[in-house]
Amino acid sequence: MKKLKLDLRILLWEIQRDIQKATRFIWNRGIKLFWYKLWIRKDEFHSSLDMDIHATMDMDSDQRDKYYKDLVKRRNIAHEKGLS
Repeated sequence: MKKLKLDLRILLWEIQRDIQKATRFIWNRGIKLFWYKLWIRKDEFHSSLDMDIHATMDMDSDQRDKYYKDLVKRRNIAHEKGLS
């Protein structure tokens, strides 16, 4: 009986961990990055232009390179807007 309870706890812990990972994946790489790309801020030091480590953790190298290029592009645009 104790082994069954322990196995259930381990199973529930693994399910909870997977749900948290999926939630982070959807939020960090999906909704949050999409929201940041909706418009370019006038301030190049806005928090949306900071590198998001959590979003890059699960990316492969191609996705990470694409993310970095897009981030640099948005920072440059924000810098130019700030100068005018």
